[in-house]
This record gives sequence, C-alpha cells and structure tokens, in this order.
Amino acid sequence: MKAFFVILQLTFGMWILMPDVRAQGCSDAGFCTIHSIKPSVNETSSAKNQFKTGMTYGVAQYQVTVLSPYLEYTRYMGNVALSTRLLLGMRLGELTTNTGLADAIITATWAASSELNFTAGVKVPFNNANKKIDGRPLPMAYQTSLGTTDMILGITRSWNKFSISGAWQQPLTQNGNTFLIDEYPDGILSDPYISTNGYKRKGDVLLRLSHSTQLSEKIIFSSSILPIYHFGDDSYENSEGEEITIDDSKGLTLNLNVFFQYHLTQNTFVELNLGGPVVAREKRPDGLSQFAIAAEYSIRF
Repeated sequence: MKAFFVILQLTFGMWILMPDVRAQGCSDAGFCTIHSIKPSVNETSSAKNQFKTGMTYGVAQYQVTVLSPYLEYTRYMGNVALSTRLLLGMRLGELTTNTGLADAIITATWAASSELNFTAGVKVPFNNANKKIDGRPLPMAYQTSLGTTDMILGITRSWNKFSISGAWQQPLTQNGNTFLIDEYPDGILSDPYISTNGYKRKGDVLLRLSHSTQLSEKIIFSSSILPIYHFGDDSYENSEGEEITIDDSKGLTLNLNVFFQYHLTQNTFVELNLGGPVVAREKRPDGLSQFAIAAEYSIRF
C-alpha cells in the first residue's frame, strides 16, 4: 500500500505543482495503450471475444486539439490473444482541421503463465503523414498519423496488485512528410514549427510500473509511472537536400497515469484514463499530444 500512496501523491502533486513541465508532451507513439501493456486486473470471465470503443482527447504542440476515436476487437484462444485496433484522427488548430483514418495496431499476446505475457505487433498507417492545405504540406502536429510502419514488442509481469511492463516500438519505414517552415509566407505560422521534410524518426522504449486496487465491488483504481525514452535525435532534410539533426529531440519523457474502471456487469465496463508528463523531451517534431484523457466502453462475449 505504501507504493500505491507514493504513486498517487506523485500523480496529483506533480501535475499541480509543475504545470510548465506538464505542457511538454507524453510521447506515446501507440504502444502505451495496447491492452497487454496497460494496467490489467484479474479476469474471471470465460468469454472469448472482447470489443472496445472509445475516444481520446489531447492537445498537441502549438495548441492543436487532438481527438482520436477508436475501435478494438480481441479474440482469446487459450493462452493467446489476437487484437486489432483501428484509430481515426481529428486535428484542429489555427491552420486547418484535418480528419481521417490514422492507424491500425495489430498485436498477438501469449500468456506464458497467469503472471507473465509476451506481446508482438505492428502499427500500420493509413496515410503517409503528408496532408496538405492550399498546396502546402502541414506540420506533423496536424497529421492524423505518424505515417510510419512500426514493430512493437512487449513483456508484462504481474504479481499481487502490481505489474511491470516493458515495450519497444521501432519504425520500420519512415513517412512522406514534406513540411518546411521556410516555404510558408510570413504571418501564416504564429509558432516556431519544426521542419519535417524527409523526416526520420527514431524508436522508443517504455517501462511501466502499475498498482491496482479495488475501491468497491464495482470500481477498480490503477495508477502507473511510465518513463518513455526516445532513442536518438530525429532528423529532416532542408531545401538543399541536406540531412539536418533536430537537436534535443531524443531523451526521456516521464508520464503519470491513472485509470478508473467501473464494472457495469461481469462482462461490461467503462474506463476513464488520464495521463500526462512531468518530465519531457525538449523538442518533439512528431507533434505528439501534451496529455491524454480517454473514455472507453468494453464488452466481453
């Protein structure tokens, strides 16, 4: 219980006391929300299918609003679970509103035991992250997808009310973004956007420590500390075709998450998830959200 109170105090205390740091970014390229990497509770249902639908709200750099509706289906087959998540993207800001399909995340999870599981998957984009307006490419903060095909590997170990997860997400292909800030006329961009023409994004690794507790017969509360490390500085190509390193785009982001899960019945529940950083990379050319609030409905049958 001591660790639970420490995590809880960190979560709320640091969000309140460090608002300037909180505004930096959570750096989730997709693997943080995979069902086998999130905090989990013991399942007593024998159902073989699970359907989820939900919505994530966040704010990216330059005050771009991010809405991400999603659908997810998981099939349980003995000690193997196959899952497919389809994500849509909505980006709203000073330049434009961009909506469309974002990514599909396909994973397979093998439960080696009741306390240990392994996950492998792939994130496949529905676009190349090069949506344009008036013939000019939009910055990454306005793209509905990172536009990369990524490999995802993960492992989770659970004991009592605790769990620890590790995961690696590595781009296998890069996107087709061609945004150069110099190509925009003066006065159109009110913020110092980062050029991402010929963008090359490095991979990420995470470690998540979680604690869950039963608050009542129907309510489960979970909290987690989630450090994510971006392996290296990303890069782009300038108008002369030279590769330019984006200094300070590598490094650590330390996120804090809380989950409230309310069980409507044994096989149906709703979940509220809040997450945000207390430490973050100085530069995030990928345009990922600053924080996330998600609501989800799930049913097993």
